[in-house]
Amino acid sequence: MIKKLMTAVTVCVISLGTAKAEYTYSSTLLDFGDTLGGVVQGSDGAWQNAPHGVVVAPDGHVWVNIYGGNGRMEVLASGDTVHYKGIYVLDPATGQHADFSPIEILTFPDGTSDSLTAESATSGGGRGIALDADGHILSSHYKTLYKINYMTGEGVAMWLGEGTLSEAAADDNGNVFVSYVLAAELPVVTLDSDLNYVGNAIDTVGHINRAIVVTASGEDMLLGSTWDGHGFTHWNSSVPGVIQHSFVDTFGVFYDIPASYEHIGSVADSAYLAWTDYYDADTLFDTTALWVSALDLSPDGSELLVGALTAGWGGPLGGTNWLFDMSDLSMPYGLVGNRHNLDGSGEGVTDGPRGGFWDADGNIYLADFYSNAIFHYAADMSSISDDNPKTVVASGYVLEQNYPNPFNPDTRIDFTIPANEHVNLSIYNLEGRLVKTLINQAMNSGKHITNWDGTNEIGAKVSTGMYIYQLRTNSILLNRRMTFVK
Repeated sequence: MIKKLMTAVTVCVISLGTAKAEYTYSSTLLDFGDTLGGVVQGSDGAWQNAPHGVVVAPDGHVWVNIYGGNGRMEVLASGDTVHYKGIYVLDPATGQHADFSPIEILTFPDGTSDSLTAESATSGGGRGIALDADGHILSSHYKTLYKINYMTGEGVAMWLGEGTLSEAAADDNGNVFVSYVLAAELPVVTLDSDLNYVGNAIDTVGHINRAIVVTASGEDMLLGSTWDGHGFTHWNSSVPGVIQHSFVDTFGVFYDIPASYEHIGSVADSAYLAWTDYYDADTLFDTTALWVSALDLSPDGSELLVGALTAGWGGPLGGTNWLFDMSDLSMPYGLVGNRHNLDGSGEGVTDGPRGGFWDADGNIYLADFYSNAIFHYAADMSSISDDNPKTVVASGYVLEQNYPNPFNPDTRIDFTIPANEHVNLSIYNLEGRLVKTLINQAMNSGKHITNWDGTNEIGAKVSTGMYIYQLRTNSILLNRRMTFVK
């Protein structure tokens, strides 16, 4: 249940509760400033830049939607010159292009094709990227939304809108929703899984609409605006795709926020930042709202990642990705990103968030528009709850990554214990609730193998999403994450 907007916000971000991960910078998957590394496309003065979204496909490849710069140049037989603004599909282990990447020309089942070029009147630069219910890619390019087979890079369908599109979002029922950036007089439209127009989800948004996300049922929709920000809005429909969504509430607007003037080295040299050092605060913002440039849900739908545009434009809460619990959107419980390089490391610097996505292990990829990079932030999930012993890696104890992962219909879990003892192996959701106990008995030392078929204690299939499997003995507790897909 989404709770109502609170009237004030506490000074500090609240600590992470049960089963909430902290995220630390791990690596840079893609640096658009590295024009000599063989990944970034383009030529002198025209290198591609400014990522506008990132998703992880079911096979683990990382897809990057790109807004700025020009890619490979080609002189056509007609004599025209075009610059391809392709979609990057990267191997997360090597950071290199997949066999069919970059995707510059999309071919469709009916034999037609469409080129992603800077000179196109309908496609060109990317505006956002998402997954549909089947794991295929929904990539927005100027006026065109493409559905792309994540396994082959081939086009599945396309839809042409009236103007600059927002990113798209999809529910589990096959509905696809997309809006317009300049949406003051334009709608949020509903498309079917083949991107055929069904109707309007919202007739008139009434403001700039950069970001959109829907829950798995499609009933709840969140929209975010980046200019003259007013937070993000909540809309609801009892029958998505049939009954239009109606406005419910606004979130991401906060009151009485202490902030201090900080160097941010962004589109503005300095700006006020909230929650940096409360005792050094020199200004109190009566009211401030997030300039929401990205909205993304965790695989199980329990967490919301809200990208807030640079503080140089968007106010003291800008320049990072705020984490909200979907059960209570009144305030964030944490953040992901090195906001305006406040830690001084120069690593994983967030400034212009344009999307995030969780991988199968619970880590997060972030696309940052102004830092010109795709960052990998690692999750630190030390325990299921504050009452549990700290996760440790002790001699002789091993909990291996399940295989396959992601999985459907079942997966194998291997573990090793060095002594005869009582063993509990259980599955939890990301809220820390028990889903199923696989083993709860005395066991001999050595390696053991068990399987989980994606069902709960009563034998019903669980929902698509991320789960934690936990090995507990008298002396050890180990956790790993896995993803069930349908």
